[in-house]
Amino acid sequence: MNHCPKCPSETLVESKALGDMALDRCPGCGGIWFDKGELEALLKQSQGQVSADFDLIMPKPAERDCPRCSKKMWSGGLVNPLLLVDKCSDCGGVWLDPRELVLAKKMLGLTGGPDAENIAPVERPLQVPARRAAPAAPHSKIIPLACALLGFIGLVYQARVYLEAMEKPSHLGFFAVVLVSILLFSGGLFALLHNVSDGRDAD
Repeated sequence: MNHCPKCPSETLVESKALGDMALDRCPGCGGIWFDKGELEALLKQSQGQVSADFDLIMPKPAERDCPRCSKKMWSGGLVNPLLLVDKCSDCGGVWLDPRELVLAKKMLGLTGGPDAENIAPVERPLQVPARRAAPAAPHSKIIPLACALLGFIGLVYQARVYLEAMEKPSHLGFFAVVLVSILLFSGGLFALLHNVSDGRDAD
């Protein structure tokens, strides 16, 4: 059984993908395998002559296995450096991916077969996960807590001074400290509650 070089789980099946010649095609990705001489015969059938050199341009080892002899293939340009294909140096077969096949039809003048939208594999849109709110930094809770504690301590101290004083304080400094303590306590408490609410929303 000849497995697709690109989709190892798929088996190549005979199909008249180009012209009237039966070629081995992958039902999964739509790529086509040309046995030795088939591409030349197809060009002769399409153009009436064969003038192309089918040696790879700048070949380099490929990771794909040949579906005929299971040897590692070579990757390189076919006729044109832009037309990158995989070729087996042992059996001489050539593998064209769907997009390479479309490019080969344009460059080599091949006719017949499905268009690009019919043979190109479907590309699923990239799904970007919803961005979660970053957890609150530790210092964002420490500072409001410290403010609330300072304000509370200030209020308790001023209340003690007020209750234990022989005469009720009436100077401006006393009331200023009370006001600052109230602001620190209420502001720190509000910030703490706000951080807790944001943390629940993020979950």
